[in-house]
Amino acid sequence: MLEDTAERLMSFINNQANDQEYLQALAGQRILLLQGPVGPFFKCLQLMLEEAGAAVTKIDFNSGDTLYSRGVKSVRFSGGVADWEEWLSTYLDQCDFDGIVLFGSERPAHKVARSLADQRGITLVSLEEGYVRPGFITAEYGGNNASSPIAGQIQPQGWQSADMVEGRDFKSFSRSSMLSATYYSARTMATFGRSKELFHRRFRVGKECFYWLRNAYRRYTGEARNYRLIEKLLEHYDKRFYLVPLQVAADANLQRAAMGWNSVRVITESIQSFARSAPLGTRLVFKIHPLERGHCDYIPEIMELSEKLGVADRVDVIDIGSMGLLARHCAGMITINSTSGLSAIYHGAPLMVIGKALYANPAMATCANGSPDFDTFWNSGFVAPASLRRNYIEWVKQQCLVPGDYYSEEGIQVGCRSIVNMLGSTTTATVAPAPVTEITANLKKAASA
Repeated sequence: MLEDTAERLMSFINNQANDQEYLQALAGQRILLLQGPVGPFFKCLQLMLEEAGAAVTKIDFNSGDTLYSRGVKSVRFSGGVADWEEWLSTYLDQCDFDGIVLFGSERPAHKVARSLADQRGITLVSLEEGYVRPGFITAEYGGNNASSPIAGQIQPQGWQSADMVEGRDFKSFSRSSMLSATYYSARTMATFGRSKELFHRRFRVGKECFYWLRNAYRRYTGEARNYRLIEKLLEHYDKRFYLVPLQVAADANLQRAAMGWNSVRVITESIQSFARSAPLGTRLVFKIHPLERGHCDYIPEIMELSEKLGVADRVDVIDIGSMGLLARHCAGMITINSTSGLSAIYHGAPLMVIGKALYANPAMATCANGSPDFDTFWNSGFVAPASLRRNYIEWVKQQCLVPGDYYSEEGIQVGCRSIVNMLGSTTTATVAPAPVTEITANLKKAASA
């Protein structure tokens, strides 16, 4: 089913200005929505699809889903993991859906849905946070990240981007935090029975509140120290520090695609190798993810091991700072499979990817396939030619991303219009292509209408 994925998605991007034809193509289509981003994004998407004439049903798995489905057609699934595949299989056969949309291809319920959709030839659009941010969301046919239809591939030889499309910053961090708190509170406190088996993230409300309060405290009290450290790195260790972005422990990419690796293992083995083999005068910098800042206690572990191995004066930990800025000035980046790797590719930093990732291709990075040789990487990091790297990033944008945002009101409108057009493009014949530069302007116009 996915053999023509790249061609279909490229057609969608080139023709996105043809909104009206795509909207007409959706009339009478049956669309199923599974779990979406926290907040009202999927409700807005459902209303837009219905306005275009599609028959849309959303599946709610818990009370958090139900909270944001009020006023639209939805069905509550109250079973557990063992019931889900049989229930969904029967439901798909009964309702004869033309398309499925979901957020997070590696969530337990969604992995089942992807398999069933593939068996039946149902178009499935999988959403994720933007590989390149801000201003873009990820929207692909079939899956994302290591499950993306273009995972491990690079652009065809001779491919050139027609135009550079810049993302717009919708400044939605505060709103996303509020929507997340509301969703997970409703989900955790008002969902009972076997429905809890399909939670893709599990936590206790009391502990979670403590972690987020600690996150805010650490952000406030550590800000000056972080900025001083970053300033020192940029001024005195330009191209002489190695960056290790640590991923959120609950990240779905740290499952099978991580090939047995997690943050603790990366910390331990990279410090051991750094002490043993890294060039003198270089530093090792761990960047804790902002969403993990309150949930983890990596700093004592990092400093204790560094002290034991005699490199405590060469190892640093930060939890704020622009990934792009740090990638531009680092001597190399090591990651399990974080999308931060795309920043290293863009800025020309040597990159080692330990697990499976969208960009895990030997032409772009040192691909460890689960068995990283840190000792060699410190001294011989590979960097692809600039033209190849820049074209690759633009190719990823055009293959995988659409304009929008999941959390700000305007960004939701733009993003939903992008997905509506994407679904419409799978049912309409090829039309005259529109220049890539028209995409954002067209969506802004639609959003303000």
